[in-house]
Amino acid sequence: MRIVLVIGVVLGGVLLASCSSTGAYIGDNLPEWAGGLPKGTPPRPGTPGYDAYLRGIHGGDHPTVAPPSEAQSYAAPQPPVQPNPPPPREPRQPVDDPIH
Repeated sequence: MRIVLVIGVVLGGVLLASCSSTGAYIGDNLPEWAGGLPKGTPPRPGTPGYDAYLRGIHGGDHPTVAPPSEAQSYAAPQPPVQPNPPPPREPRQPVDDPIH
């Protein structure tokens, strides 16, 4: 019975640790066979090798568009703005009429 309790506590600790700020570090450094990133995965934005990676992709030019920040990447997309929105529709029947 104690082994079940120990396994439950360890599993809970692992799940809690995966939600912490060290989760990305753990995920980046896990071996591929254990679910880590495969070889050749580009570096994350903000890491030391990221600028060199971007220069390698863009042929030595630094891109003009900066990568999105963490806050921007989680922001909801904005609907496109219509240049000429359609005029409001008139109701087919008056609003004051009873439904039944």
